[in-house]
Amino acid sequence: MTTVDDAIDRVPWLKWIDRFNVLLAVLGGIATVGLMLNVVLDVVGRFFYNRPLPGTLDLTQFAWMPTLVSLGLGYALLRGEHIRVNLLTAPTGPRTQRIIEIVGMVFTLGTTAMFILFGAEKAVEAMNFGEKAVGTPWLEIWPFRFVIVVGMVGLLLQAFAQLLRAITVPEFKPTDEDEAIAAIESEETVFEELELEPADARPEHTTGKVETR
Repeated sequence: MTTVDDAIDRVPWLKWIDRFNVLLAVLGGIATVGLMLNVVLDVVGRFFYNRPLPGTLDLTQFAWMPTLVSLGLGYALLRGEHIRVNLLTAPTGPRTQRIIEIVGMVFTLGTTAMFILFGAEKAVEAMNFGEKAVGTPWLEIWPFRFVIVVGMVGLLLQAFAQLLRAITVPEFKPTDEDEAIAAIESEETVFEELELEPADARPEHTTGKVETR
């Protein structure tokens, strides 16, 4: 993977981007716990008392899910956990992989920036309108639109950090190289098991000649 420590030695402030996304991931984890408790209380109330927890569905789709998903985007990029299809890139050399990583991060920056601009505009409109859940009037939706924007900002910063790492790290390795190596070793093991026995280990065959006297 791109060596985080080496990149931080060259660009020390990258660690603050990493820490920012770790903090966002922690908040996303807290939202996950909140979602779990919300659902458990709703199920218990529905099953035992025939009184489900009000607003559970709206809280899940408008509050918990957007929060836990968006706040973990930057951290997932830091850990290399986003989906990568390395079928064509894995066999290439370090230089090609570095170029692919740089191009990928540039496209990520551009796409994320557009999402941020669009999301911020919609969040401001929702705030001015005072957007609320239709089925749950007490639930304000617009603050969670800003939460999504914050998560996208974290992804933007992390993509910028990964871009700098891809440029500055002397020996670049893709984030999923360990998985590629493991897959190759697994394939080699399978081929070794299917390999035929050596010729000297095979039993000798008779020539079929009949000795005559």
